[in-house]
Amino acid sequence: MSGTRQKSARGRGMRFPYAQHHTMLLVGEGNFSFARSVAAHLGSGANIVATSYDSRAEACEKYPDTDAHVREIERLGGTVLFGVDGTRLAKQKRLRGKRFSRIVFNFPHVGMGIKDQDRNIRANQELLLGFFNSARPLLAAGRPRAPPAAGDSDDSGDEADGERPKKSRRRSRKDRAKGPTTGVLVFGGVEAQVVYDVDDGGDECDEKQDDEPGQIHVTLKSGMPYERWSIRRLARDCGLTSHTTLPFTPSTFPGYEHRRTLGFEEGVSKDANQEINDKKPKLYTFVAPRLNLDEKRKRMMDIFHESQEPFLLKELEKIGPKQKGIVAQSVKDVVQSLVDDGMCHCEKVGTSNFFWAFPSEAAVKRQNKRRALEKELAQAEAAKEELTASIARAQLGREQTDERAGLTEELLAVEAAWKEQQAELQQFKECDPVVLNQKREEAGVARDAANRWTSNVFIMQSWVREKFNMDVEQFNKHFGIPADLDDV
Repeated sequence: MSGTRQKSARGRGMRFPYAQHHTMLLVGEGNFSFARSVAAHLGSGANIVATSYDSRAEACEKYPDTDAHVREIERLGGTVLFGVDGTRLAKQKRLRGKRFSRIVFNFPHVGMGIKDQDRNIRANQELLLGFFNSARPLLAAGRPRAPPAAGDSDDSGDEADGERPKKSRRRSRKDRAKGPTTGVLVFGGVEAQVVYDVDDGGDECDEKQDDEPGQIHVTLKSGMPYERWSIRRLARDCGLTSHTTLPFTPSTFPGYEHRRTLGFEEGVSKDANQEINDKKPKLYTFVAPRLNLDEKRKRMMDIFHESQEPFLLKELEKIGPKQKGIVAQSVKDVVQSLVDDGMCHCEKVGTSNFFWAFPSEAAVKRQNKRRALEKELAQAEAAKEELTASIARAQLGREQTDERAGLTEELLAVEAAWKEQQAELQQFKECDPVVLNQKREEAGVARDAANRWTSNVFIMQSWVREKFNMDVEQFNKHFGIPADLDDV
């Protein structure tokens, strides 16, 4: 077939990293050729939301082929959004309540034309930090996997995080016997025949979506100044964990044509992917650690406030993982903790328990708490003013004068002399008449006690002599009583 190009994703060193069950959010699209390539490869764009920072008019002006790509994405069932800031994704009403298993940002760059390299690096680092912080709440939850332990030999110049792409599962004999699968994609009148194995669905595509955590994918060029962006450190500062690093091969995505942030000008800008082919780009993947209890509680409250409806526990166990990334097994404990703290209501209707919490009620609670705190603050300020006034009144007549200074010095001298006399008196404490009288009283008490026990011993001697016919000497010998025992 003339004009047909045959490409093998596997032979080029990069497998197609996305599958139909992935819910994808593509951030910072230029001409939307990447989103179109992914949708065409998967045969559907139903799970794809592609966004651009520019308005539609701006994007079409900067990239003349934008409109054609957008129409094809929408024809395949995909969603295209314009005017979406990649650093404020969570605040986008059009993305509210959605969770994505893949959030992709290809070749992020501020595109401000900053000539000072240090300022340029800082600006792009701020862009990445804003993106990571904004994208993390939109990641779908799942059972996290341990990252590969082997080092990535292709990662020079950045932090060594010990990453290496995982090997995919081997195809079964039955699948290998079928041979490769081919598909024809058409872009701008050019046919691109893609050859890929039947199990070719991404390095992480062998499991169901609910069994894997959401991932953030960022592609960057290699070399300077991109290595100084320290992308892994930035992700780690945002609470993300580095998962894998793969070489990014543009030919894996037929029809994808990289475009710079500043735009594309025919005859001036580089065609196709010449801009990135020589830069050895890499695909960095990051995952978010498991949510802690406070984050789960906050997201559960978002479900109640956004819907403003009562839910059964079973309904929450379905909604939580899909919309807020809360693992289904922990939903019951999270909801119960909210009920225990009075943040959520539970009412039994028939045989079912319904849970709800309305935003108006939360607002009223916050207002009441605010009023209580304002009242406490007013009381504290009043007490402070009263104490300040008391101090002012106490200082009246105590102004510092020469006479007052002299009296103060005299008082200090008297106190020092008194301390010396107390120390000297302590040395003669044993001769103190009070101490001597106390010792005499204590000695009298001890004498009376000794005589009382002596009388008891004599009574026992008399009782044993009469009862057992034992003489006094034998009794004293058995009990160790001296012969000269007598009253004091």
